[in-house]
Amino acid sequence: MNPKIIHIVLGKANPNRMNGVNKVAHNHALHMHKLGYDVEIWGITKTPEAEVLERGFPTKLFRQQSFYRDLDPKLLFNLSKTSKNTIFHIHGAFIPDFYKLSRMLVDMKRKYVYTTHGSFNKVALEKNKWVKKIYIQRYEKTMLKDALKVHFSGQSEYDHIDKIIKLSNKVLIPNGQSFEEVVFDYHKMNRKQNPVFGFCGRLDLYYKGLDLLIDGFAAYVMKGGHGELWMIGDGEDRKTLEDQVKRKGVKDRVNFMGARYGKDKLNRIANMDVFCHPSRSEGSPTAVLEAAALARPLMVSTATNIGQIVEANGCGIHLRQTTAKSIEKACFDFQKLFDDKESESMGLCAQNLVQKEFNWLNISIRLIQIYEGN
Repeated sequence: MNPKIIHIVLGKANPNRMNGVNKVAHNHALHMHKLGYDVEIWGITKTPEAEVLERGFPTKLFRQQSFYRDLDPKLLFNLSKTSKNTIFHIHGAFIPDFYKLSRMLVDMKRKYVYTTHGSFNKVALEKNKWVKKIYIQRYEKTMLKDALKVHFSGQSEYDHIDKIIKLSNKVLIPNGQSFEEVVFDYHKMNRKQNPVFGFCGRLDLYYKGLDLLIDGFAAYVMKGGHGELWMIGDGEDRKTLEDQVKRKGVKDRVNFMGARYGKDKLNRIANMDVFCHPSRSEGSPTAVLEAAALARPLMVSTATNIGQIVEANGCGIHLRQTTAKSIEKACFDFQKLFDDKESESMGLCAQNLVQKEFNWLNISIRLIQIYEGN
């Protein structure tokens, strides 16, 4: 008998937002549903009365609680109606409601898989370091140990967890990308310069390495580089990054486009000549796979956890050291590839890599095998 599968997220699992965790949970659930499994998404949110995305299977929203309050009574009621054949898949770390839920699941003898989504990367743990250390000791360690499996999507986090806690139940499975999600009507956009370097995602200066991207790109421009940089996304660091661009004297070569969604976002990425993701810390960045599916060559750091496979498959440039200097050099290297008309083949290699290694359906099958104890 197939298990019933319930994916649990903080939010509403809307794939058309910048939150990569919600996009991943949506795709896990969607492709498991396509495989014929009974699937639901449970979202814990401050606005449980909001409308939810129509997916062809249920999405239930519950109210997020403060640290010292019990779980939403509506969630507890729904939990009481589940059978022992139900597998819960929890997405995201350092979330008090998830810890409380995990204790309920253990008491009820329900199994759960726990996906950390990059939260235990070395760099990610530096933010609010001492608070996280205390929280891990009091809460996360128990949640990690009691999980059927702890699922990591990136090699760096999979390796680093051993320095915090030794886990016999950890598993490494990357995120995926669906080609159905990148279907749109392409139209050419105006550009000031060639080539177009681009980024799409949350404008988080430190974790996404965007300060380094701007420093490296500015140095490239000042030394005669003739490209421009498009920045898609929004976030609390946007003004800081815009001020950095002004200080560097490259305001006319950097275009902040704001948050974009759906076909508009896809068309803008498709108009880029190289997709840049110089992260200092990641799990498995969904934006990079999306760009690759759109046949965009890639410029990625080791911290994205796909740098080596990108290099090995001729998909782009692997930044072995994430510095402004290495980004400056990569910009010049790519400019030459673009001028010599060699970059298009790199984009096709990126697209083939997604088809071969990051197929959502295959990834969902691997997770289901874990649910079923195989």
